[in-house]
Amino acid sequence: MPAADQEYHYPPKAILLTDALRDVPLTGIGRYVLELARGMHSHPNMGNLRCFAGRDWVDAPWQAFAPVQTSCPPARAGREFLGLRRRLPCRCLQDRWSFALKKRAFVRKGRAFFDHLLHGPNYLLLPFAGPSLATIHDLSFLHYPDYHPRERIKLLERELPKTLAQAAGILTDTEFVRQEIIEHLGVSPEQVTVTPLGVDACFRPRFQEETAEVLADLDLRHESYLLSVATFEPRKNLPRLLRAYSRLPDAVTTRFPLILAGGSGWLTQALESLIQPLEGKGKIRRLGYVPEHHLPPLFAGAAGLALPSLYEGFGLPVLEAMASGVPVLTSDRSSLPEVAGDAALLVNPEDEDDICQGLEKLLSDNDFRARAKKRGLIQAKRFTWAKCVNQTIAAYQKAMGTRNNRTGQHIV
Repeated sequence: MPAADQEYHYPPKAILLTDALRDVPLTGIGRYVLELARGMHSHPNMGNLRCFAGRDWVDAPWQAFAPVQTSCPPARAGREFLGLRRRLPCRCLQDRWSFALKKRAFVRKGRAFFDHLLHGPNYLLLPFAGPSLATIHDLSFLHYPDYHPRERIKLLERELPKTLAQAAGILTDTEFVRQEIIEHLGVSPEQVTVTPLGVDACFRPRFQEETAEVLADLDLRHESYLLSVATFEPRKNLPRLLRAYSRLPDAVTTRFPLILAGGSGWLTQALESLIQPLEGKGKIRRLGYVPEHHLPPLFAGAAGLALPSLYEGFGLPVLEAMASGVPVLTSDRSSLPEVAGDAALLVNPEDEDDICQGLEKLLSDNDFRARAKKRGLIQAKRFTWAKCVNQTIAAYQKAMGTRNNRTGQHIV
């Protein structure tokens, strides 16, 4: 094994796999890939950056996503990428044959770029002769396999051992997940690097006048709703949140209806049976997909954010709410205490009594609310996308300096 302190002095050239940008709306991983692509393409410490999605190279995919603060149309390259997103199979990373075709296409088209580094930012790598890095965001597929589509679990069981054998290093979002990767996947500690996610500057406190237009479109009023931003899937623990919320005093639920923002996911039958009666009483509203430029005012206008997930690799909505000056309730486990610091109200996500009591404090305890807003703003400033990009480029440089380094074979 080469010495770990070998240095690479030249700006690294990299290939970034950008399939996660095809998802509408963007997932947390999609946001991560977008911010990496945006930040690295013109970074002074970065050499050539090429992006690969589906089965071909993609020019400037970040241009398909106008910054949240503006409404400018995407550039030509961005429009072409949006077209590519529509043409891709909806589950190309979860379908065995599509993934096999993708690997074959990349082997053919990537062989000329052996002097580049390959970065798989969504768990898996493609076969590549040069150095490779993979980002593993969490191990929920190990802890909660029943909470994922079967196709995804089968894909990870088949492909993740190959990724671990190929990768010169693993990136992850939090120290909590880093320790899990070391313990459960057997990767050596020196090969796992934490590159925390960031929060966009558009997430900031806003006066009522600044949120009025967006909230009026959504039929909401400033600081008069409890917000939950999550994909509808079992790991988000929405059934317990709904049952706990329904037990709050009528005066609280009347003043602060629960607003659910997020795309539809999977395994939602039990959730639907809980939502519909509460919708009928006017206590809950579903917004579904919220346009990206509506999210900052939606966060800033909330009286509080509730995210009592059973497990998170990071929990980006927690950070976005704190940056918006909004008090947060979240879980006391996985990575969430690490991200929330001392700013959020932490509850046991499996205890509905604890969630219910926490929600009442979140919405009714003015002293707590004032402290949480102040501490949340301080905590959120510790996380920036610029820092995430810089740490990722540093990991590229390290991997290029130890380009023959490989993790061993590991079985998931």
